[in-house]
Amino acid sequence: MIPVEQALDIVLSHTPVLPSEEVDLSESVGRVLAEDVRSDVEMPPFDRAAMDGYAVRARDVAQAPVTLRVVGQVRAGQVPAREVGDGEAIQIMTGAPVPSGADAVQPVEKTRALGDGRVEILAPVEPAAHIAPRGSECRAGDAVLAKGHTVDPAAVAVLAAVGKARVRVGRRPTVSVLVTGDELVDVWDTPRRGRIRNSNGHAVLAQARWAGADARSLGIVPDQADRIAEAVRAGFESDVLIVSGGVSEGAYDLVEDVLQRFDVGLLFTKVAIKPGAPLVFGRRGDRLVFGLPGNPVSAQVTFDVFVRAALLRMQGARAVSRPTVEAELLEAVRNKSGRKAHLPAQIRFEGGRFVARPVASMGSADIVAHARANALLVLEADRVRAEAGERAPALLLGNFLERDGSA
Repeated sequence: MIPVEQALDIVLSHTPVLPSEEVDLSESVGRVLAEDVRSDVEMPPFDRAAMDGYAVRARDVAQAPVTLRVVGQVRAGQVPAREVGDGEAIQIMTGAPVPSGADAVQPVEKTRALGDGRVEILAPVEPAAHIAPRGSECRAGDAVLAKGHTVDPAAVAVLAAVGKARVRVGRRPTVSVLVTGDELVDVWDTPRRGRIRNSNGHAVLAQARWAGADARSLGIVPDQADRIAEAVRAGFESDVLIVSGGVSEGAYDLVEDVLQRFDVGLLFTKVAIKPGAPLVFGRRGDRLVFGLPGNPVSAQVTFDVFVRAALLRMQGARAVSRPTVEAELLEAVRNKSGRKAHLPAQIRFEGGRFVARPVASMGSADIVAHARANALLVLEADRVRAEAGERAPALLLGNFLERDGSA
């Protein structure tokens, strides 16, 4: 049984970065940039009005209130027809180029239109106020997004602004998900006594897709070596094969033996993590193989810590692990496992600090408790108990922003 950190290092050191590809801008969200992106223009390309109002000379309104002559109007997309002279103002809209001669924009809320071509400026305005100077956001040739950045909607806006109609990104890894177990039935079936629905297959498939992979299901196979081998063979068509179940030491835990039939080089088979100690990782050529525990929460936690990191590394992402914060415990927690524990919690930001309340759980099969958590409290193997008021690391889960810890 090896430590979590060592296991993660092994996974990442054996994970290749896949070749890049170009996609349309509209298909880039969620992908990982495979190039540094530079601007082809200055932004803004001219001195730009940041407010609706009047372009003025600051010195003309230093003794406001004052009345100025309105000698024109400029809207976004227009080029000013004339400059602003002494005692003059030009009405201007947000985003429009600031006319020559003007050095400030007074917002419309601090003006009063008098009709007859005049406006009263009600308050002084400082030079450069409410103007975004040319090139203040970036210069032509500046790097605006870095290789390894995951494209989100804000990045899409930047890509569009610099003319990146086609974007070079890391290829999505292909993933096959196989679930083993005589006890499993499909989601649409009503389980008989002794049987349960296949939650792992759907959860792991969703986690893989959430991590950017092109994932497919190989379905459920019973605990029979030949049937498992047939499905595993099909799984090697993908970049990554994930098998859930059958990786412990029971009489019907057959996955390791089957993998060895295919000359999979197993790099570890147990990790000192709770939940999820029986965890298999290996390689077959340039294919990665993960054997996750059959207990649903164990499968989800080990995926988040290890498999997700590998999938992001394959796409060239810089950040591959979920963010961790220090949180103050609102209740005591225990860890008697002798392993590094990941305990479900609801976390929120309160009073300038993160606070965490443990979620009551019945163990590594309690998917309802896990679904209520937005973070995992991390207790090292030698930390048997953490009291209320003490601090502990908290691994933020993917739903952290959607769940504020108050539910």
